[in-house]
Amino acid sequence: MVQANLLSALKEYVRFDDDAAGRLQAMGTRMRPYFPRVVDGFYQAILDDPGARAVLKSEAQVVRLKVSLEEWLEGLFTGPYDQAYLEKRERIGRVHVQVGLEQRYMLAAMNVVRLGLHHALSEASEDGFGPFQDHCAIDQICDIELAIMLETYREDYVLKKTAEAESLAVMGRLTAGLAHEVRNPLNAATLQLDVLRRTAARVQDASIRRKIERRTNVVQDELRRLSLLLDDFLNLARARRLEPVPCEIRVLLKEVVELRRPEIESQGIEFVEDIDLGSCVLVAERDRLKQVVNNLITNAVEAVADCRQSTVQIRSRVLDDGGWEVNVIDNGPGISPEIAARAFESFVTTKDAGTGLGLAIVKRIVDLHGGTAKLTALPGGGTQASVWIPIGL
Repeated sequence: MVQANLLSALKEYVRFDDDAAGRLQAMGTRMRPYFPRVVDGFYQAILDDPGARAVLKSEAQVVRLKVSLEEWLEGLFTGPYDQAYLEKRERIGRVHVQVGLEQRYMLAAMNVVRLGLHHALSEASEDGFGPFQDHCAIDQICDIELAIMLETYREDYVLKKTAEAESLAVMGRLTAGLAHEVRNPLNAATLQLDVLRRTAARVQDASIRRKIERRTNVVQDELRRLSLLLDDFLNLARARRLEPVPCEIRVLLKEVVELRRPEIESQGIEFVEDIDLGSCVLVAERDRLKQVVNNLITNAVEAVADCRQSTVQIRSRVLDDGGWEVNVIDNGPGISPEIAARAFESFVTTKDAGTGLGLAIVKRIVDLHGGTAKLTALPGGGTQASVWIPIGL
C-alpha cells in the first residue's frame, strides 16, 4: 500500500489547504451538470487512440467505466480529502494496472479531465472564466489525484513487470540448458519409433500389426507434441531484442496466407482474406511478424475444429493513426471474458493438448515492436484476435 503520509505530503507540496477544499466543494453544484460531457470527452480520447483503446473489451465495459468516472468526479468535488479518500484513489490506480493501461496514458488522461473541468468552470461562471483560485483548486486536486495513482501504479506495475521479466529470464536460461538435453533423447526416440514402425509393417499377423501401429501412432503423437512444446519454449525465450528492417507488409501477409491456405482448406475450413494495405512498409523483424500472424491463424483454426461450417478470416488495414492492424477472426465457440483477459499469459489455454505459449509469444513479439494485442469475444459467437503495431520504430 502507498505510504500513509503520502496525502498530507502532497497537500503540502501543492499548497492544497482548507480554502482549496472548500472551493471545490462549493463548486460541486455548478460543475455537476457538466460531468457527462467531461466523461464523454475522456472516453472519446481513449477510443481515438489505438494503444489506449486496446484495454477496452466491450461496449458494456465502456458504459460501466463511464459511470465509475462520473462517480470519481463526484468525489473530486465532495471530499472529504482524508485517508479514506487516499485509499479509494489507490484502488483506482490498481484498476489501471489490472486492465493493462500503460502509464503514459494516465498522464494524458488526467490532462483531458483537467481541461474538461476548466472548460466547465468557465462556462458555469457569469464572467465566462471563473475565479482564478477555483481554477487553481482544480489543478491542485488533479495533481494530487495523479500523484496518488502514479505512486500506486509504480508499486503494482513495476513489481508486476519485474516479476514477468525475471520469469522470462529464468525460462530462457532453463530452456537453453534443457533444449540440448531434451532434443537429443527426443530425436533418438523418434528414430527408434520409425525403426519399430518399419519392423511392425513386416509382421504377418494383421491383427497384431494393427495393434502395434495404433500404439506407435500414440507414441508418435506424444513425441510430436513434446517437440512442439520445446519449440514454443525456445521461441518465447529467444524473443528478447529486435533487429528491425523495412518490410512490405502486404507481401509478408500474402506469403503467410499462401502457405496456410492449402492446409486450412483441406480441413474443410473457409479461409477468407481481406487485406487492404497498398504499399505499406513497416520497420520490423519480418520473420517474427510472420510468426505472430501464423500463431493467430493457428489459434483460430484450432478454435473452429469442431464447427460444422467453420470460417477463419484474416483482415488487415493501415489506420489513420499511422499504425498497422491485423485481425484474425473465427466463428468458433467464443471465449469467456476471464480467459480473454489472461489469454496472452504463458500456459493459459482452453485446449486439451495446447501448450498455452502461442499467444504469449505473440504478445512478447508485439510488445517488442511497441504494439498491442488483444482477444475479443464477438457478440454472435467466435473470437477476434487483434494486433496493432506502429508503422515506424
